[in-house]
Amino acid sequence: MVAMKPRCTDCSRRTLLKGLGLVVLTSACTTPTPPAGTASACGTDLCLDLGDPANKELLTTGGSLVVDAPGDTIMVVRTSDTEVVAISAICTHSGCENLYTSSSMTFDCPCHGSKFSITGEVINGPARRPLRLYTASLANNIVTVTLT
Repeated sequence: MVAMKPRCTDCSRRTLLKGLGLVVLTSACTTPTPPAGTASACGTDLCLDLGDPANKELLTTGGSLVVDAPGDTIMVVRTSDTEVVAISAICTHSGCENLYTSSSMTFDCPCHGSKFSITGEVINGPARRPLRLYTASLANNIVTVTLT
């Protein structure tokens, strides 16, 4: 006698496709988020203390993190032992938060594929406008981002 496998209940093609669509939709909507740092106001500027554990990503070259500023989200990148870059993390095309790719030193929009250089210039669209570049400096283990 051959044992019968239990029948699948509610296994229609439509149910299967709906289930697969939900899985695809869910995985397509999740993107990695950059680490968030801690910044404080220092006069009219924004300061990040590299002694703060929340800012540890900036201790090494290639490290990056995002901080909230009045009216913007800023990505801060350690480009060398003595230099940092601060740039708007918000894509000028769709308003999505860009991700920093250290190997190519680019900011990449996960929503529509725009790519920006380390200076904020558009490498490929659909974005047409560059990212806002802020003046930033590193001295005495403090990153200062000029907001004005």
